[in-house]
Amino acid sequence: MQRIPVTRDGKRGSEVLLIDSADVVKIDLYRDREYLIHTKTKQYYLDTSFDSLEEWLFEDGFRMLDSTNIVNMNHVKEYDSRKGVVYLGESNSSKEIKTASAARIQKEHIDKVLRMLKISNEHNHEGPSDFDPVAHINSIISESQDTQFMRSYATIQAVAAKKKAEERILHMAYHDSLTDLPNRLLFQKKLNQFFKEADQSDRMLAVVFIDLDRFKIINDTLGHYVGDELLKYVAAKLSSYVTSNDVVCRFSGDEFIILLSNFVHIDEVKNFAKGLSDLFSEPFIYLEQELYISSSTGISIYPHDGTDADTLIKNADTAMYRAKEKGGNTFQLYYQEMNHRSLEQLNLENQLRKALDKSEITVFYQPLVDLKTGSITGMESLVRWKHPQGMISPGDFIPLAEETGLILPIGNWVLRESCIQNKKWEEQGLPLLTVSVNISVNQFHQPGFVKYVQQTLSETGLDPHRLCLEITENVAMKNVSYIMDTLSKLKEMGVQVSIDDFGTGYSSLNYLKRFDVDTLKIDQSFIRELTTDEDNEAIVTALIAMSKQLKIKTLAEGVETREQLEFLIAKGCDQIQGYIFSRPIPPEEFALLVTNQQNLFNMN
Repeated sequence: MQRIPVTRDGKRGSEVLLIDSADVVKIDLYRDREYLIHTKTKQYYLDTSFDSLEEWLFEDGFRMLDSTNIVNMNHVKEYDSRKGVVYLGESNSSKEIKTASAARIQKEHIDKVLRMLKISNEHNHEGPSDFDPVAHINSIISESQDTQFMRSYATIQAVAAKKKAEERILHMAYHDSLTDLPNRLLFQKKLNQFFKEADQSDRMLAVVFIDLDRFKIINDTLGHYVGDELLKYVAAKLSSYVTSNDVVCRFSGDEFIILLSNFVHIDEVKNFAKGLSDLFSEPFIYLEQELYISSSTGISIYPHDGTDADTLIKNADTAMYRAKEKGGNTFQLYYQEMNHRSLEQLNLENQLRKALDKSEITVFYQPLVDLKTGSITGMESLVRWKHPQGMISPGDFIPLAEETGLILPIGNWVLRESCIQNKKWEEQGLPLLTVSVNISVNQFHQPGFVKYVQQTLSETGLDPHRLCLEITENVAMKNVSYIMDTLSKLKEMGVQVSIDDFGTGYSSLNYLKRFDVDTLKIDQSFIRELTTDEDNEAIVTALIAMSKQLKIKTLAEGVETREQLEFLIAKGCDQIQGYIFSRPIPPEEFALLVTNQQNLFNMN
């Protein structure tokens, strides 16, 4: 695009202005070698030689339609062939529009230009699609045998291609590349527009923040491709669930956000949120495998819970986390007290970052008991936070540590502290025991994890056979080749490995055999209702029998009653841990328990 020097009055010495050639609709020859430059609303006098403009004017789409004017063909809207006039604007417009005369010989050329402009402009207004305006324009160009006007067509072709590229870039800027849903930028833009409409009516707006429950497990276990396919499935489901007045957006990761408009009562929003459970009741099928998902949903209402986009989204997000804390697969309306809780969480995070340095993090130990002898054969290390204001439950700070990445330094410290303590007990003459330490997914996948374990054992002096690393089933199923290689190196060192929470994730018996684990821990959710639920009884019986066939020891977690204990003994379970013998206790109490030779079968 070029710039043309002009003046307002055509007099020598007058102020020279520069106008863009794209804004010029036509150029008139009004005296010998003197020209008027027209925009849609004004006219100016050319302040340079026309010869210096002529070449690039043609490149920008200008054409001489008769002996007295040159027209910017990109501005031609209509053509009256009977009168020999082109309109540089809509002829039915209430505003005065400019026209230019056109020789009859130009009729075919003008008709083709209008066809090409129509294709380009209509497509530009419709938004992205598979329709290719450039290809259609090329087909029109191919009809022409007149080389005189080929550059006009080429210019329009270039403009159409530019429009399509700009359109695609604009679409990409405001839409998610995976699901093609609006992204958060477009969502906020739409939300701000809806505010004005809501203020002018009695209608309300709701921001619905949706987070998929356990999506990370599916993504980590089955891979990112399956995770992406699931997100596209969810996007399609949500898009089909809302009305044409609503906006569905992919906010980030596995989070979606919906703008609900045009409702008058809060019950309408509640019913919408309740319907999400039914929406995801059918499984997502991948390679004949059924994957069931649910969602945690938070809702904020305009104007009650915020009068700007950022506040409404933040409050809906806060409500969503409260729904997730309830166990997921539910919804939660925002209320003001939630922000106070969010502030508490932020303060808790800041204190947790300093807890290690202040020696507030400690390790308790829960005995592991052999069911043949009733004796203590080992212990599980369980991290505790002795906050100055009282003991903080692991259920409160472990998820926070995982979310913030603090689980890595805390987990590594617990591993080292457990090895130090076990070696200390050995030196004090206590029976040789095996300490089991939970390893988070972040720890297991940290660079140099095997080297860190080796270094820890070397520095503490603990026999590798006296350390058992517990990994959850879902950690084991993530990046299986890496897991197998790492486990193999740990086993070569002599470290034992157990699978924790078995049966709660995506179990694979084939991998269980290949991992060469020492112990399979049966999750307490199966033990809790063992004697009252036939399904749990069948599952536990099958796990114990399967483990015996694979020559893997079984350990039942969360054993609390005599009935549970007797059932496990009868089925041949190898070890237990639980309150029936002892709760998790500090190191000094655990040492006393071992010293007194506390036995499961001699307890009252």
